[in-house]
Amino acid sequence: MRLLFKSMTLILVLLGVSIEWTPSQAAEVKSDALKPVAHSADKRFGDMGNGTIIDHKTRLMWMSKDYWQMNGKWVNWYTANEFVQRMNNKRFAGFEDWRLPTPEEAMSLYDRRKRNTDKDGDKLFLDRMFPKGGGWSTWTSKDKKNKAVVVSFKDEGGQQYQDKITGTDAFLRLVRGPVS
Repeated sequence: MRLLFKSMTLILVLLGVSIEWTPSQAAEVKSDALKPVAHSADKRFGDMGNGTIIDHKTRLMWMSKDYWQMNGKWVNWYTANEFVQRMNNKRFAGFEDWRLPTPEEAMSLYDRRKRNTDKDGDKLFLDRMFPKGGGWSTWTSKDKKNKAVVVSFKDEGGQQYQDKITGTDAFLRLVRGPVS
């Protein structure tokens, strides 16, 4: 079932019984209706077959491709936020609640037991459910004045504040949820 309502409610009348759904409830029904088409070796991640990956541990849904893989260029923090709006306006994968991850959410993807490769062929500690060739980090929603936190998926991982315009680890992976 695909429901694409923004500001109205949907009322279904079945056999004389009316049921009212708000848009957020409709999104919940839609996300529940999706089933992964593939799973990671440890079953933590599921490829939803629509450009998204569900993390069964955190209940977060991630875009499978990052900004680099989709656009082939770096992104500053301001452009990252504009990209969020574009993906929501496009209803990427049928959803309009995409956002920058928190540092904690982004760090949840980092796992020393997992191996993947970035755009330069270097090692990342990110599950192979995510396509190889992406960036080695992501901007997050945590900011302070002219800096924002970037979380790294390479080497020892970690997070650090970088300049919102000239940050050197300027990649982005969007998230939504947690989903039910």
